[in-house]
Amino acid sequence: MNYQQPQHARNAKYQTAGKYDEVIAFIGSEAEPYNKIGLQLVLDAKKAEANYKPVLIGKKELAQLPNVRLLPVQNNCKLLSLYQLGELTEAQKTLVATAIAHHTPNVKTAKLYDSAMQETEDFSGYIERIRNEQENEEILAHLQAKNDSQQIKTQPYFDEREVNGIKGIYYIIPKIDKETAKVVSEKEKWTCEPLTLKGEGYTENGEAFYIFEWEHPQTKKPHTEAIPFSDFGKSAGWELMQRYGLKMTNESYLNKLADHFHSISKSIPHNWKVTTAAGWQNGAYILPNGEIIGEPHSPIYFTKKSISKLGYTTKGTLESWKREIAGNIRGNYSMMIGIATAFTAPLLEILGTSSFGVHLFGDSSKGKSTTIHLANSIYGDKSKLVKTWNSTPYAIQQEAVTRNDGFLTLDEIGQAKNAKDLEAIAYDIFNETGKMQGRKEGGNREVNHWKITALSTGEKDLETQLRMQGVKIHTGQLVRLINLPIYETCNFHQFPNAKAHADYLNEAVSEHYGVVGRSWITFISQNNELIKQTYKQIRKKWLDLTENMSGQVQRVAGDRFATMETALQLATHLTGWSEEENSQAILKNFLDWKETFGEKTREETKIIETLLDWINENEASFIEYPPSLEYRGPNKIAGYRILANSSTKTDEYFFMYPKAFKETLAEFPLLMACTKLHEAGILQKHSRPEKGYEFLQTIPKTITNGKKIRAYKIMPIQADDDAS
Repeated sequence: MNYQQPQHARNAKYQTAGKYDEVIAFIGSEAEPYNKIGLQLVLDAKKAEANYKPVLIGKKELAQLPNVRLLPVQNNCKLLSLYQLGELTEAQKTLVATAIAHHTPNVKTAKLYDSAMQETEDFSGYIERIRNEQENEEILAHLQAKNDSQQIKTQPYFDEREVNGIKGIYYIIPKIDKETAKVVSEKEKWTCEPLTLKGEGYTENGEAFYIFEWEHPQTKKPHTEAIPFSDFGKSAGWELMQRYGLKMTNESYLNKLADHFHSISKSIPHNWKVTTAAGWQNGAYILPNGEIIGEPHSPIYFTKKSISKLGYTTKGTLESWKREIAGNIRGNYSMMIGIATAFTAPLLEILGTSSFGVHLFGDSSKGKSTTIHLANSIYGDKSKLVKTWNSTPYAIQQEAVTRNDGFLTLDEIGQAKNAKDLEAIAYDIFNETGKMQGRKEGGNREVNHWKITALSTGEKDLETQLRMQGVKIHTGQLVRLINLPIYETCNFHQFPNAKAHADYLNEAVSEHYGVVGRSWITFISQNNELIKQTYKQIRKKWLDLTENMSGQVQRVAGDRFATMETALQLATHLTGWSEEENSQAILKNFLDWKETFGEKTREETKIIETLLDWINENEASFIEYPPSLEYRGPNKIAGYRILANSSTKTDEYFFMYPKAFKETLAEFPLLMACTKLHEAGILQKHSRPEKGYEFLQTIPKTITNGKKIRAYKIMPIQADDDAS
């Protein structure tokens, strides 16, 4: 055996572990300083101190085995753990065991682990046999020679190094002496700036990516990018890296760099999740700018950063936001509901509730835009986060995807000039699912999904705005986007009037933002069970409150308003508002919504309003009975108007011809319309209806001059009483 004076492995001299401690060492072709991710994963798992320097048995040391010392001679540590990074041959395993046996006499236990920290070999018994000279010296000499030959790189290769002060990955072309077969010189060609392959990841539908990291030249901070397998090594992949500041050569050998990274990819983590959606992923929360809050179960890369990503920044402190923003909002119910809508967004996924929005409408001077700015300050810079209704449905959908489990604001509904776009946005944004789209190469793209809350403003409510633009409202839009009249500010706090109050808040949101949202999300991630239990209790209260109202009203109360109250009650440590103040703000807004929406289902309310409005506008189209002497009769007949009779104490009612009835209620299914009107006491049924004419009655022949005419009997006065 050719023993020489042993050389210390890198960081060996720094090992000060005691007799009963453990020394951590990395061994293999990738046990190098540039493999930061591989080293750090193990050190983090072992809970090593931040300044701990592990022993490195990399390319240099592998070539020198077994003449390598892994610990100082005077070190008394008995346990040595080796973690493999990259390639390690069987010959090298034997030689490192030999090095331990001869040059670290105090080590009794030495084990080898793979990159996943699973034990693969225990060298302890083998080391003991070497020390007892039970191993054949000729065999060890043969292994050393074999190892030496493997270390001679006769072919070009890539290596990260610094040459003449320039760091990067170099393409190394060795020059070999033909007689000695040793490397006599190397030609070093700079290929690119330092570049680390952090991992390999996949989307939900199996698309594969490499995760790379390099220093961005502008920020001087690590920049992470996911490069699709299909683009890596091609111009599209290199251009993506260059776009974010990675400098590289244009020489032909650049293409060989892809093969280099393919070859080392076996030693990197393969459990990255690549996702287009922000929000809750792998137990952590991704902001639309890619910032991760909490610790994910496995690494995440977010590919679809929001066009508003620059707005997700912070300024001020949690206490300054609580004092300057929340403190001056207290008691102003519209502002508080705006804050509640923003706080609710990250709760939807936890509670299993669906997306919704709040639309504040009223005159231009009542503080709608101020409320949007206040709500946006929870998550970032208000000037960069707000969107407008003057957008395409596709653009808003894409924004919803990148803000998944997050909050979106849409200012001024009146800016939506295109009626179809307005209708599509109002419906699609809360539908939570994008359209299926095909690929050019075949198959379908991954369908987008999202959950959001939205805060919208405008001078008109959604129904009025759509009607003004010639679009009929769908009930689903009114229960997904809750229309609330905005309250004028009534609590000015230390300010003399509403204008001074609003001016101060609009300035304050430029100085205090973003911190509270991160604190809120952190709280949610640590208190899932508390959140669920709180919501369960509050939801029961809301369902009890709306017990005698329609199912639609109960759903809005139990799913929307209960969720918003849950958010405010759990965020009292962030706002400083009392539980009573939170409850009053949500209840007051609910009562205003109910006043507009009604306690019945929206379909029922709409049917009744449509019919009675038509009758009021077209009373002249009914034949009066009994007719007065001067009565001439209508030109277009819709039925009979039976006048009130004080002597018989009967109220006025109508017999409405089927044609007029059906035309008036054409937008509703006939059976549903009849059923709802009958349940409301407006449409009267005969006690013994004719077969096939359940809701039609025969008009008395005394009225029709002996003709048999069927019609709908309408009692509008009773309906007016009910409606009131």
